[in-house]
Amino acid sequence: MPIINIKLAKPEFSKTQKEELIADITELLHTKYNKPKQNIVIMLEDIEPYNIAFGGESVEKLRLKGKK
Repeated sequence: MPIINIKLAKPEFSKTQKEELIADITELLHTKYNKPKQNIVIMLEDIEPYNIAFGGESVEKLRLKGKK
């Protein structure tokens, strides 16, 4: 049983986009790796952008820099 855990920095994905992501990953595992769809578990976790950092700077700060 594949268990896929995806962590997303908020607020990038809408509910509809998340549903599409889940459907796409499920279909990929089913068609490419022959996994039964009913056995595929996908968990999406939203994480606040100030709790993720690259190179010592939070995603929140990096996003603000990118908007300037």
